[in-house]
Amino acid sequence: MRYGFLGPETTFTHQALLQALEVMPREFTDTVEQVPFAAVATATTDLLAGEIDALIAPIENSVEGGVSGTLDVLAATDSITIVAEQIVQVTFVLAARAETALEDLRVVSSHPHAQAQVQGWLRENVPGANVATASSTAAAARDLASMSSEEAHGRAAVCSPLAAAHFGLTVLAEQIEDNSGAQTRFVLVTREGRIPARTGADKTTLVVQLPHNRSGALLETLEMFSSNGVNLSRIESRPIGDFLGRYSFSIDAEGHIEDRRVAASLRALHRICPVVHFLGSYPRIDGQAPEPREEFADATYDQAHAWIEKLTAMVTPASEVEGAGAGSPTAVDARPEPDA
Repeated sequence: MRYGFLGPETTFTHQALLQALEVMPREFTDTVEQVPFAAVATATTDLLAGEIDALIAPIENSVEGGVSGTLDVLAATDSITIVAEQIVQVTFVLAARAETALEDLRVVSSHPHAQAQVQGWLRENVPGANVATASSTAAAARDLASMSSEEAHGRAAVCSPLAAAHFGLTVLAEQIEDNSGAQTRFVLVTREGRIPARTGADKTTLVVQLPHNRSGALLETLEMFSSNGVNLSRIESRPIGDFLGRYSFSIDAEGHIEDRRVAASLRALHRICPVVHFLGSYPRIDGQAPEPREEFADATYDQAHAWIEKLTAMVTPASEVEGAGAGSPTAVDARPEPDA
């Protein structure tokens, strides 16, 4: 199988893919080709075209929040399915071609999300350096390594320790992230197809658009989850792109579509929202299982369904009522009185 990732090698996305491959069934890892891409949108296009079989992309960071590039791609189509997630511990180093004093640095390059996570350290330790943008942390390291000694003079990259070692760079400073213990969550995406079976510790991701542009519309949407006892672990707004003030909402809900409470929530959303993109139900990487109250357990929904089925079975068929003729007693009225 061909797996796409945000490249080049040694990006945090590449590390997430390697983690995912370690826990996949053998049938998905017998023959693996890892395909680097410069952008999630490009990888998604190739996925939908059948050029690759799956891709892994960052969706959420514990410091910076949602990854807009991935969220926008996921919101644009309902022809893909999230089948797994991975979490990568994030730490950064400042690396250069050769040992360099920090005060001699003129340019520091990295991916915008990495820049945001080390901006405090950079302001304090290399205040005179300009910050340049790279397509990924590994690309910043690779590009620096490919420069001549003269070109690389006064330049450094913010990257992972793995990238610095892979591209032969000298580490000038370690653990430069402003928040230690930062994590990034990644999702493994395939073309629309089979949904992983329920494990009891699952997550469901979807994108919805509000039913109306009026006060209370978001509250009405969220009540579909609340009334079914479904907790949300993430909700983020993203512009739809047609005009100002129009947003979709990317949502992570606790549970699996096979859970009655989750299915009931989705039915309600489908009824009131103009657009609902179901992006997948898949195992949570942390293995934490929700503990719904008794009234939201599957058995309770099944009992309620059976009760309604029993009541509807008692309804007099319309044909019997019509056959009685106008002004005649209905079939119910015509039933014999019980013996005294």
